[in-house]
Amino acid sequence: MVKKNNTLMYGAISLAVLIIAVIGIGFYGGDTETSETEKVTLMFGFTPNVGYAPFYAAAANGYYDEEGLDVNFQYSTEGGVGVTKQIAIGNVEFGYSGDTEALVGRLQDMSIVNIQRIIQKNLFGIYSKKELGITKPDDLIGKKIAFPGPTVTIATATKIMLTQSGKDFNQIEPLYVGGAVISTHLSGNADAFAAYLPQKIVAEAISGGKMNEISASDYTTIGRTYLFTSDVIINEHPDLVKKFVRATQKGLEYSVEHPEEATDAYIKYNPEAAEKRGLHLAIWKSMVERGFDKDANGKPIFHLPSEDKWAEKQDQMFDAGAIDRKTDVNQFYTDEFVPK
Repeated sequence: MVKKNNTLMYGAISLAVLIIAVIGIGFYGGDTETSETEKVTLMFGFTPNVGYAPFYAAAANGYYDEEGLDVNFQYSTEGGVGVTKQIAIGNVEFGYSGDTEALVGRLQDMSIVNIQRIIQKNLFGIYSKKELGITKPDDLIGKKIAFPGPTVTIATATKIMLTQSGKDFNQIEPLYVGGAVISTHLSGNADAFAAYLPQKIVAEAISGGKMNEISASDYTTIGRTYLFTSDVIINEHPDLVKKFVRATQKGLEYSVEHPEEATDAYIKYNPEAAEKRGLHLAIWKSMVERGFDKDANGKPIFHLPSEDKWAEKQDQMFDAGAIDRKTDVNQFYTDEFVPK
C-alpha cells in the first residue's frame, strides 16, 4: 500500500470553487524530488480551500519532507463519504473530514479510525439574512432551508438541533442544492442555508451584510474534523502513521499561530486564490478564533481524539434518526500516534 514516487501534481482554485467547496472535485499535489521518500496520499472531502491550511503548511514548511514523506493531495467527488470509501478499499492511506463520516463508515463495517483531531470545535451552523429574524431552531419550522445534501454533517446536526428543541426535521422544508446553498438563500429561494463557517463568511462578503447564525455547537459536538486512516495501515505501517501525524501536528500548530503564513501556504498550492487573499485570510482567522479552546495565556488547546464525546455523538445521531444502530465507540479513535 505504501508506494514510492517522486512526483506530485499542482492544481488551483478560484473563488467560485471556494464557494461551492461543499461538493468539491479535483486533484492536487506538489513537486518533491527524492527517491528515498515514502509516497502517501491524503484525501480531502472537498475542493482545495483554506480550511485545509494545516496540511498545506506542513507541506510548504517541509514538515512532511523531514519525516521522509512524499505527500500527494487528492480531493473526493463525494465529500467525506467518498473519503471513507477510498480509505476502506485501500486506495489512499489517510483521509480528512468530519467525525460523522468516520462514525457512519464504522457502522457500515469500514475500518475507519480517527487518529488526530484537527479543527477542535464544531463550526457548522444555519445562516440567514438579519431581516428574516431566524435566530433559534424554533424559527426554522415551516421554512425552506438549503442544504448541500441529505447526508452531510450539517444535515445531521440540524436533525439533532431540532430534536433537542422538541421539534422534528420533517417540520422544515429541506432543499438539497449541492454547492448552491449561498446563492439559493441570497436569491430568496431559501429562508436560510446550512453550511460550514467559511460559507457564512463568503455569503457576508457577497451580500455586504452580517448574517444571523444558529450555531450547531450550542447543541452538539458533531462537526469536529479529524485525520483518519484504516486499521490495516495502523497495523501494518504504524511508523508511517506516527510520522504523518507528527508532521501534520506541526503544520496544525504553525497554522493556528501564524494565520498569515498559513494562508500563503494555501495560496502556494492554489495560486489563483491569491486574487482573494484577504477573503481567504478572513476565513482562516475566523476558523482559528472559533475552532479552538484557549488556555489561560491565550494559547490554543489541541485535544486528543479520546477527549471528544463519541458516545454522546452516537446517541444524538441515533435519537435524531441519522443512524439506525449503534456500535462500540472505542473503535472510532486512538491516541496512539498524537505527540504528547
